[in-house]
Amino acid sequence: MNRASGSFILWLKKPWLIALLLAAATFALFSPAIGYDFINFDDNLYVFENSRVLHGLSWAGLVYGFHTIDGASWMPATWFSYMLDTSLFGTKPAGYHLTNILLHSASAGLLFLALHRMTRRTWPAAVVAALFACHPQRLESVAWIAERKDVLSVFFWMLGLLAYAHHAEQPGPRRMMWVAVCLILGVMAKPMVVSFPLVLLLLDFWPLRRLGGSTADLRAKAWPLIKEKIPLLMISAVAAVATVWSQGNQGGIVLVHFPWYLKFFRVIENTSFYCQTFFAPTGLAILYRTEKLDYLLIALAGLALVAISLLALRQAWRWPWLAVGWYWFLFTLAPVAGFFRIGEITVADRYSYLPSVGLALALVFSAAEIAVRWPRIRPVLTGALAGWIFFCALTTWADLPRWRNTFTIFESAYRNGAHFIACDQLGSLLYARQEYQQSLTVCNRGLEENPQFASLYNTRGGDYYMLGDLGHALADFNRAIEVNPAFSPPYYGRALVHIQRKQFDEARADAEAYRQHGGQLDTSALNLSAQ
Repeated sequence: MNRASGSFILWLKKPWLIALLLAAATFALFSPAIGYDFINFDDNLYVFENSRVLHGLSWAGLVYGFHTIDGASWMPATWFSYMLDTSLFGTKPAGYHLTNILLHSASAGLLFLALHRMTRRTWPAAVVAALFACHPQRLESVAWIAERKDVLSVFFWMLGLLAYAHHAEQPGPRRMMWVAVCLILGVMAKPMVVSFPLVLLLLDFWPLRRLGGSTADLRAKAWPLIKEKIPLLMISAVAAVATVWSQGNQGGIVLVHFPWYLKFFRVIENTSFYCQTFFAPTGLAILYRTEKLDYLLIALAGLALVAISLLALRQAWRWPWLAVGWYWFLFTLAPVAGFFRIGEITVADRYSYLPSVGLALALVFSAAEIAVRWPRIRPVLTGALAGWIFFCALTTWADLPRWRNTFTIFESAYRNGAHFIACDQLGSLLYARQEYQQSLTVCNRGLEENPQFASLYNTRGGDYYMLGDLGHALADFNRAIEVNPAFSPPYYGRALVHIQRKQFDEARADAEAYRQHGGQLDTSALNLSAQ
């Protein structure tokens, strides 16, 4: 080995350099998204139709950020980050995309630094951080501007991990204060990070070994470490209460009155979904259909989850990384596992953002231990992990373009499951492009899944109208009004049908109903005044 190559290897062993390389590679992987458009699905709420955000940082904006629960959560840090983007980059989507990518890239580097400092293991920590950085499940959180709350809250989470590693080396109130600051900033970005204190307790067990190496040590040291985290637990509790209130106030949490065992089955199914897409990240979508429960598969999945949980506990002293990683996954997934339904969503790729770190931790450090115990298979394990990282990065790169704009993301979702909201969005876009027959097909599929969705009837009614089928158009507009009398667009569509049929009194009544229900279009465009 010559001096140059030896010097390079020594430099590569510097943790800060590895973190920088991870961050740079992550940024390069996601950088095409900087040129992508807004997604007209929540991006309008958070940015391009939000006047406070579009005015940039201001006193009125700060007041709005602290007081609003738009988006069904209290998340002032997220609002301030959007406003700062506007002040720095203007109102084009590129600046908001850039910040998302920078935050995710920084989180990957910080995760490596925190794990390296806690474990003193370089390459396992780097592999965990790389899997977190490049996994296709990350696309939704990084490439969707509306998910700034994900990347921002996890950035503060990773900072908190690094601060806690520093605290664990020499515990003290001042060092713990910085951990608390990171948690406060995290919950101000997105309250899903409320499980942070529980994960710190897991890390006390391993790799920090603050709970000792035996059951007796655990009993003696557990309470002082729990007591140390009471302020963090209080912060999390306040954030959880605020979230439940804001979600309920904005209709974000839907209380579905199913028997408890059906909810339990759904939680098992959802947890299995995140495990499955972690190992086989294909067919990803912005929205997933809620399928009928398959009780045999749920029973098998439940048995597997229980078996893994018991095995992790049983081997906790011998293979502590398995227990820590697995319970990291379960603890961080719990807020979105399905105990409450959030809107029309049961599962989403963004919910895997933090939990996936636990799965990667358990898998990679187990592989590292196997490689130490059986050196002969080390090349196989190394190759497998390297291949998996390459596969994830390549899949992410190939899948990234579906986030290019509103049409591409919902066209992809339609192909990968056709959730009725995806059908509604795609149908409306096809209607706007005057592709009425294609829109009709998409709406039909959406109504097969949810025959009580007024917007789909309205779009399909518009398709029939433009295709000259006034009878079916009128039937769909009537059905849309029946399903949701407060929904204004079908009144306008029905007025158009009445005009075509020379039923001007009915058309005037529908035009007035359209206006009363919030329709903004000048109804004189219906040309009723001369009739």
